[in-house]
Amino acid sequence: MTITNGYATLAELKAYADINSTDGTDDAVLEDMIEAASRLIDNQVKRTFYARTETRYFDVPVAQADGAILYLDDDLLTVTSLTNGSSGALAAADYRTLPVNGTPKWGVQIKGGNSWSSATDGDPVGSISIVGTWGWSSTAPDDIKQACLMIANSYRQKRSGQGVEGNARVTSAGVVIEAGDIPKDAARILLNYRRVGMVV
Repeated sequence: MTITNGYATLAELKAYADINSTDGTDDAVLEDMIEAASRLIDNQVKRTFYARTETRYFDVPVAQADGAILYLDDDLLTVTSLTNGSSGALAAADYRTLPVNGTPKWGVQIKGGNSWSSATDGDPVGSISIVGTWGWSSTAPDDIKQACLMIANSYRQKRSGQGVEGNARVTSAGVVIEAGDIPKDAARILLNYRRVGMVV
């Protein structure tokens, strides 16, 4: 198995948990745990720490004049193209991403005498599209990697009945882990990255 968009590698988890086994079946289970821990992090903080190429659609902002800001519903890393409703594609000189000196970006400000425009039929809903790379970062920060390792190791321990608080439920296959609390140190890390609200 391969880990998809994981925030740690199999080798890192083995080093973290002091695992010396080279069994392929065990390795596959550990990789599953890393991927599950990574997706748990995404769900907890409402953002991702890998770059995704996507087209996302936005409504025309209430203020449409020059200088109006389009607030994004996800973290933006780079813009490939921006289509402004019936006005068509905007050149990079016609807008700026915000913040100007940082990433990820949370907004796009129109400039150059332009204004945000609706689709050709006058519908403002979803008429602005941005093709780009999305995510908080293209690789996980070191503390997110540590949180991933803590959570994946917690899954591993619960699989064998270690560190289980309260009742543990194990399936007949002995692989499914009862959902439990995120380790406290990992939870503290995730608080620093949690998206507190989305303005669209």
